[in-house]
Formats: sequence, C-alpha cells, structure tokens
Amino acid sequence: MSIVEIAKSIGISHSTVSRVINKRPGVAPETVEAVYRAMDEMGYRPAARRRGRRPNGRQGVATGNIAVLMVGTDGTLAKAPITATVFHALEHALADQGFNVLVGQLGNDGRLPPDVSRGRVDGLLLHGYPPTAEVRERLRRHPSVWVLSQRAPEGYWGDRVTPDNGAIGRRAAEYLIGEGHERVGYLHAGTTHLGYRDRAESFCVTATSLGAHVELASDREFHELGLAAEPQDVEVPSVEELVERLLAARPRITAIFVPRDQLAVKVYLALRRNGLEPGRDIAVVSCDNDRILDALDPRPVTFDVRADLIGRRAVDQLIWRMNNAHEPTRVTVTVEPELMVPERDVVRSPVLEHGTRTRERGRPSEGRR
Repeated sequence: MSIVEIAKSIGISHSTVSRVINKRPGVAPETVEAVYRAMDEMGYRPAARRRGRRPNGRQGVATGNIAVLMVGTDGTLAKAPITATVFHALEHALADQGFNVLVGQLGNDGRLPPDVSRGRVDGLLLHGYPPTAEVRERLRRHPSVWVLSQRAPEGYWGDRVTPDNGAIGRRAAEYLIGEGHERVGYLHAGTTHLGYRDRAESFCVTATSLGAHVELASDREFHELGLAAEPQDVEVPSVEELVERLLAARPRITAIFVPRDQLAVKVYLALRRNGLEPGRDIAVVSCDNDRILDALDPRPVTFDVRADLIGRRAVDQLIWRMNNAHEPTRVTVTVEPELMVPERDVVRSPVLEHGTRTRERGRPSEGRR
C-alpha cells in the first residue's frame, strides 16, 4: 500500500496526497478530509521516520528532504503495478533512512514543486521522460537518480537503477530453448520503450546464437533488432495483429516471449481467437510477475523484475551520490530478474516427448537464476 493507491482511490494526484501527509498548505479542506478518510478505510499509515540520528547530520544532507518526481507520467503511475511497487519501496526506504518524502509531478508546463524550486531538497528520485532543457538545467543541480528504464534515448542525467533488461531477454531465450523450442517469436509491442528494446535485442541474439529461429513482430519497423525506429506518426498495429503475424510464419512458432505481463492477457485472447490454447498448443513467457497473471489459466512463466529491490537500491544510490556529488562518473545499477515458473509448465516443443514437472507456484525456478 502506498500513496499512489490512496490517490487512485479518490481520483487525485499522488503529489496532492503527499502534501496532505506532510501537512503542507494549498490543499482544499474537503480534499484533506477525503485523503484521511481513504487512509483509514484502506488501512494505510505513512512510513514513519526511523528513530535515531537525523539525516541532516550526514555529509551531503542539509534539509532532510528527498523529492520523488514523476516526469510526464501523469496518468500512468497508478496504472502501472511495477512503478507503484517501486514507489512504495522508495517511500519506505527513505523513511528508514530518516528522510522526509516529497512527491511531485512535472507536466508540460515545466513548473517545479515549490520545495524543489526553492532548493529545499537534498536529492531527487525521478521516473518517466526527460524534461525540457530548461527544466533539466534546474533539476540537475541536485544529486539525481532515475528509476526504471529510459523512455527516450537522450535528455537524461544522473544515475539510474533499472531492471537488467538484457538479462531478461537472454534468460527468456535460454529457458524456451532449454524446453526444446526451436522456432520462437518475440512480440515487440511498446517499441518506443528502451527497456523493451533491450529485451528484444538480447532475446533475438541469444536465441539465434543457440540455434533457434526467431520471428519478430513489432509495432514499428526496426533495423538491427530494434535499434532504430521509424517516425512516431506511423500507424501502430494492435496486439492481435502482431500475434497473427507471428502465427503466419511457417513452420509455425511454438513459443512467444511477451515483454510485459499486461500484454500477455491480450496475447492469450488473440491466441484463442486463432484456435490455439496457451500452455498447450503454444508456450507464452512474459515479464513483471504482475498479479494480473492470476486471471490467466494456465498462468504463464514470467520474470519478477524485483521492483521492491529496485526502489531500495535507488535510495542507496542516491545517498551515495549525495555523499559523492562531484564524482564525474554516471552510475547505472541493474537488478537481476528472477524466473518464476508456476506449477504447470508452459507447453514444451512438440519435437520433444511431453512430460510434466511440478514446481511450487510462484517460486523462482531452481537452477535457472
């Protein structure tokens, strides 16, 4: 539970909830009442500061305030379970370290939250798209760490903590080929997301190097495994169209890797519309370990990107950066994923003898870390 979910439940921004919790002015009384009512109903209690020495006794700490800024992601945070989990971990890790957490959003108007604009923060944790050059110059005065994958190739600064997207693609290919699949597909929806591009490139390179044939269906035309996209105004095909492209390949593919669990739901529907049963006729491997997969039968193999660990590592990295503000290097910390195999494996390639293996539901696959 985090302020993201509180904000979503009453239809306001998470920055407004942050202002209420931190008892800052500028929020209508009825909104304050609604926030506290929602907190009571949902059993939410703000993460309290850890007892002990205040953080402003440390090097690089003057105010004890850390700002968590969502840049250009106004409507997506509450809809993205991975981001919400990362945010929850940030909030608690900062409280454990004795910091105040200030939450804000940066929209197209470029206005900064008042405390950030006035320099009343010691560091920034950022998520989303790169801001305008003018805003960027104002923000980069503070030690900064971005969380999760880049959304654009340019415009970022500071350090980053992100899933190891290359490892996700590589291990997905290794898993499927280890299950005997010689013709595999990658559903490359979300090609403007650089993390998904890294997964696509790693998956294709690994599968090919292991002797498999790879079919790639993307929502843009790409060159060199997704490194160069066409202009943004091209028509984007649906997930169902992408699945049909993969199924049209001959000989038919026996497995599909989907880079995001929320897309896996649409892939299941598309496969069934084409007369194929996921987990029996074709294997599906996904990524995120999102609870949405519990609605799918059978539940596909997926990767846990360890969002909670990403949040905690981001706080660790920001504290290091605050203590080493003049260090000239930029640091990227990648978090290794865990392969999550449910009790019933996805279908093995028809070229192998069928067999069943049981694993405890929701646990990492042993020997495949």
